[in-house]
Amino acid sequence: MDDRKLKTLLAAVRTGSFSKAAEELICTQSAVTQTMNSLEDELGVRLVERSHSGVRLSEEGEALLPFIVEADAAMNKLEREAKAVAEGKAQPLRIASFSSIANTWLPDILTGFEEEMPHVRFDIRVGSIGFTDMMLSGEVDMVLGTSDILTGFRWYPLMVDPYYAIMPKSLVPEGKTRITQEEFAEYRWIIAPLNAMDRNLSVKPKPEDNLVVVTDDDSTLINMVAKGVGVTAVPKLFIKELPEEVAMLELDPVPTRTLGIFLANSPSEVAVRFKDYLISAMQRI
Repeated sequence: MDDRKLKTLLAAVRTGSFSKAAEELICTQSAVTQTMNSLEDELGVRLVERSHSGVRLSEEGEALLPFIVEADAAMNKLEREAKAVAEGKAQPLRIASFSSIANTWLPDILTGFEEEMPHVRFDIRVGSIGFTDMMLSGEVDMVLGTSDILTGFRWYPLMVDPYYAIMPKSLVPEGKTRITQEEFAEYRWIIAPLNAMDRNLSVKPKPEDNLVVVTDDDSTLINMVAKGVGVTAVPKLFIKELPEEVAMLELDPVPTRTLGIFLANSPSEVAVRFKDYLISAMQRI
């Protein structure tokens, strides 16, 4: 099977249209259509549904997507390794990570792994968006984040991270260390979509009161709480020193997020070894 066909399908799925896929692949829209038709004929199934609003995976396409991603990743891996061999260079281990992970236990993990494999090189990308594109295109070998950010890749859970309520001290009675989610919902929430607190808490805030902040830095939310703008909830892993103006309370029931590893479907040997080392190291923490 021509790997160009697989890349065309993934580009169409990623962009949601044949025309955008053509722009990305630097070819004509008719070439994309012909390539897709050829791939569907070769596999004997319809992979995408076409409409005026664009293209999306068919039911059969959804079922085959993990295998298509794996086949494309294997081809990308072959090309990368061949290039590295030709240039006499080793491919770095490329990791995309949430900032809360990159700022806490990841540095110690990298240092420990380097002691076992002194010649390994790392390419670290920190953020909270673009992970799907990075994995589908083969730009990274793994993603360190929450269980809900990707599908179609190997998932290895590492830890459960609880959320804590962050509130202005002026709103918290002296000695109070715990608040129910129902009580918490009575206040104005400061929400960051990438923080996902509104998806992980079982209660919902008053929609008209929400303040939505597009950021992947929870310290921005905490500083807004310190200024009395509202309340927020932050995963424990992120919490270090808090401003004097805020209080941290346990939430009841406790909302959590699961952190772990998304590994490429055709991983390199060093990526597998790093995954195993990381799982072992986290079990000792």
